[in-house]
Amino acid sequence: MAGIASPRFHTLDALRGIAAIAVMVFHAGDNSPLPMPGGYLAADLFFVLSGFVLAHGYEARLLDSMSLKTFVVARLRRIYPVFWLGALLGCVLLGGSITTMLMIPSLTEGGLLFDSNWPLWSLLFELIANLVWAAALVQLSTRALGWLVAVLALGLSTATLTYTIADMGAFWLTIAPGLVRTFYSFLLGVILFRLYRRGEVQPQTSLRAWLLLPVLALLLMLAPPSRTLFDLLMLGLIIPAVVWLGAHWTLPAPRFAAWLGGLSFPLYCLHAPFVAFVHAPAAVMALFFAAMIALATMVDRLFDRPIQARLKAMPQETCPSAQALI
Repeated sequence: MAGIASPRFHTLDALRGIAAIAVMVFHAGDNSPLPMPGGYLAADLFFVLSGFVLAHGYEARLLDSMSLKTFVVARLRRIYPVFWLGALLGCVLLGGSITTMLMIPSLTEGGLLFDSNWPLWSLLFELIANLVWAAALVQLSTRALGWLVAVLALGLSTATLTYTIADMGAFWLTIAPGLVRTFYSFLLGVILFRLYRRGEVQPQTSLRAWLLLPVLALLLMLAPPSRTLFDLLMLGLIIPAVVWLGAHWTLPAPRFAAWLGGLSFPLYCLHAPFVAFVHAPAAVMALFFAAMIALATMVDRLFDRPIQARLKAMPQETCPSAQALI
């Protein structure tokens, strides 16, 4: 692809790890030793990152000769093994619906889509956005895509003002605004990649990249006077800016970034059922968080990586060299 020599976006990897940790801390609620009232906005960061990286890895190939079926298989192979492990864990620990393991939401009216592992809703919604993009929206010009994102932004703003918060999608009652939220951020990530590609600027190793990690964490820790306006600012400006800068500034610590990026998906998929059981003082919760990070690292290295290696060795595997995102 012109101007891009298949870079590994190390800073984006690290941001994924920080975001996954923030989600875990957020779900711990009052038991957490750290406040993380905006942790749910990490899902929006994941959606933007997904759009950026999938556009980098697949857009040119989808426009060339890659079939939709091949793309779907590639995405399911990447997402499903750890998703299934998280769904199984939820069913064992919390006794939720076994349909979760097939990515089928629970049928409890008005309740959580995935009652035994609630964060999994975002993976289903992201996969839907991935497929719609690959099937139809990848053909749109950047201008047309921009108009679509503007319409989605209007719908998302209206829903956020209605619910007073952008945390929508986990419940049946918020499916529609949750899908709008997902498509808005995902397609915004696609546009960011197209602008990045058009600029033909190689990412530069920079110490400034380190600043993005604590800045992201601090933003998710804020408790602003107006949650609604802050969420809209995060969705419309701050999260896209963090991704944009992260794509341009390369963290000068690739192994550290790869570690954070690797643990992010398992941590996101596995933490919720454990969090539901743990009610302890702050010091114990800090140890629990450390244990969850260690577990996620082990799942990445001993479960997900071996499975992905085997899947990539199967005939007609077409996963790109760019990292796939949750």
